[in-house]
Amino acid sequence: MKLMTKATCATLIAGAMLFGGSASAATKEESQFTTQYTNLKTGMTLTDTAKVLYGKEYKKQLIQKSGSTILKKKAEESYSEQGQKSKVYVFANGKNQDIYTSLLFMTKKNSSVYRLIGKSLDVSRESSATGARESTRKLTKGATIKVGMTEKQLDAILSGTGLGEWTGLDSSDWTSVQSKSELALIGPVKSSLKIYVFPTTTSKRKLVVMDYDYKKKTYRVGDQSSL
Repeated sequence: MKLMTKATCATLIAGAMLFGGSASAATKEESQFTTQYTNLKTGMTLTDTAKVLYGKEYKKQLIQKSGSTILKKKAEESYSEQGQKSKVYVFANGKNQDIYTSLLFMTKKNSSVYRLIGKSLDVSRESSATGARESTRKLTKGATIKVGMTEKQLDAILSGTGLGEWTGLDSSDWTSVQSKSELALIGPVKSSLKIYVFPTTTSKRKLVVMDYDYKKKTYRVGDQSSL
């Protein structure tokens, strides 16, 4: 499940018509919550996730309900299907509450233990042209971004070295809540993506979604559009 992709893309398209500004490097606050995101591992129990989110005070943020340990914080969504329960939590982080962490938890069938199976991080910038954290790398004049390009191929048509700053991350892995029969039948269900907004030599921006290719062990352009 991609927690934020559609919402993020819609926000960026709307934002492109409202804001003006330029790209800049990651702030200390953004780096802090990126580290937190990295430390949140899919498969973690909800209790272990709370330890990462709240540190030593994590126990104060947990409650028991219907036999399960859940966060005291109100879930954005809660649902149950075929014996599996799910909860989605969204955190508005930072001084300006413009860094969003979304977490999806699910239980195994007929289990009470919630495990983290999906996470996303969305970094906004009111000062940018799109309302997103834009990359400091610019698409070179006349270059074309094509679906299927690797990171290396994309890097070759951008200014500087590397892809620069992303505006969104999304990762999911259902392995910890899949049954043995499901794993045998369809294999692990997982995905990972990164979202970038690249300035161009014109007033346009390029929104690029990079999907992780688990076989080739590299990110590739999964989608791209103009803003």
